[in-house]
Amino acid sequence: MERQNNLPSFSRPAVRSLPGLVLVLFFGCSTPPRTTLPAADSSTASRVEAIQTEAKRIQSAIGATGSTEFRQVAKDLPHWQFSGSFENSKPVYLSALFSQGGLVRAETYYLLNGNRLLVKVETWWDVDNPRDAPEPKTAQEFYLENDRTIRHVVQIASSPPVSHTDDTARPAAGLEERSRLIAQILMGEAQESTASSSLEPFPEAEASKQ
Repeated sequence: MERQNNLPSFSRPAVRSLPGLVLVLFFGCSTPPRTTLPAADSSTASRVEAIQTEAKRIQSAIGATGSTEFRQVAKDLPHWQFSGSFENSKPVYLSALFSQGGLVRAETYYLLNGNRLLVKVETWWDVDNPRDAPEPKTAQEFYLENDRTIRHVVQIASSPPVSHTDDTARPAAGLEERSRLIAQILMGEAQESTASSSLEPFPEAEASKQ
């Protein structure tokens, strides 16, 4: 989806300072350059920090008014809202919102050169009184490198709150497959009902909450 900018008109006195204004707009609104990810033998903390920086750059580029850096695609299906940002045919950002029977799950994926960097998953119950929710809200972050999870963070909004960080490296084939299916749905390359039904269970996220 493309956004259009309504450029303001300038009076004659304002035109004299237009070059300086253009420089301010360019340097003030341009997105940061892509992050160079550290080598695999760097510390987990430095690799995670680089992933966070790149995810913020992608988010900033997507949210920039009038940005044409990425192609935006969205699709709604029963129980699902999908959206994504693509650079040519490669996804850089994917979002999937699932809701059924009061359960709501929001998934976001950040990618660089087609490789998954960060997966965020939030799960909550859409109830009037939080006390009626079967489970507290849960937020998870999976930091990935070469399709392996290098850090997994779980935050549970229980009383008291619970937070856990695990730096054990694990295969991330399930997360890879989910992002691939979401991209295919958005690009019209998958049988929508079959693909979306296969996404309803999320074993990696469910196992991580236990």
